[in-house]
Amino acid sequence: MSAQPEHDHGVRRLAGAAELLALTAPGGYARAEVQPGRVDSCWAGPGDALGWVVPSRRVPGAAHLVGLGEPRAAAALLRALLERHGLQIGSVTLPRDADRHLGPAYRLAPRNDWEWFVTTAEPPQQPREGTVHWLREDAVGDIGQLLEAWSGRHHAMPGDEGVLRWAGVREQDGRLLAVAAHTEHRRGVPHLASVATHGDVRGQGYGGAVTAWLTRRLLAEGAECVTLGMYSDNDVARRLYLRLGYRVAEHFTSGRLVRAAAPGG
Repeated sequence: MSAQPEHDHGVRRLAGAAELLALTAPGGYARAEVQPGRVDSCWAGPGDALGWVVPSRRVPGAAHLVGLGEPRAAAALLRALLERHGLQIGSVTLPRDADRHLGPAYRLAPRNDWEWFVTTAEPPQQPREGTVHWLREDAVGDIGQLLEAWSGRHHAMPGDEGVLRWAGVREQDGRLLAVAAHTEHRRGVPHLASVATHGDVRGQGYGGAVTAWLTRRLLAEGAECVTLGMYSDNDVARRLYLRLGYRVAEHFTSGRLVRAAAPGG
C-alpha cells in the first residue's frame, strides 16, 4: 500500500478509524461496527462514500470492504480501491444495489440483501417473556443443535468471537425452544444474532419473547442502543422487529466479489 497514492480521483485514505468515525453520524452503522485497532484501512470516496477494510471471513487471505453512502458513490469507491489502489478485496458489504453500478467486470456470488435495525427504547412486554432466561455454559451443545436444525442462515454460534452470552427458553423436560445471542462487534454496542425458534413451536411467540427479553436486559444494563440484522426476504421477522420498536436504519447487499472472465478467456 505504501506505493499507492493517498489521494486519487476523489478517493482518500483516512488516518484511521477515529477519522472515519468523525465523519459518520452518531447511532449509525459505523459507530456500532468499526473496531479501532482491528481495521486495516479506512477510506473516503466520491460524494458521501466511506469505507473500511477488515480481513474477510468469506475469502481467506483477502480483505472485506464495508461501504457506506449513496450506492453509485460506494461502487465508485470499491472500483478505485480494486483498480487504482491494488487492494485484494474478496468480499463486500455495500449499500443496497451498489453492486449494480460496478459494471460487467464484477458481480457478487452469492448476493444477499439484508437490513440493519436499531432501537433505543424498551420493547412492549411479550406474553412469553417470563419463560426466557440466560442460558448456562453447558447449553452450548443444545444451542448448536437448535441452530443447525432450525436456522439455516444464522451468523453466530457458541464460541464465536464476539459472542458474549445466550438467552433462551427451555421446556420443563429441558428441550431448548428458542435462543438469541448477545454479541458485540464494537465494545458496548450490543448486537442480537442467531434469533431462532424450534420448528415445533413457531408462531407461538417465543421468538418475540426472547428478542424482547434480551433487548430489555441490554438496555437496562446501560446500552444506549441495541442492533440486529436480518435477510430482506424474511417478512415475518421484519414485522416482529418493527412491532418490538426496532427501526430499519440501513439496507445492505453483501457477498463474495467475483471478477468476470476476460473476453475470450
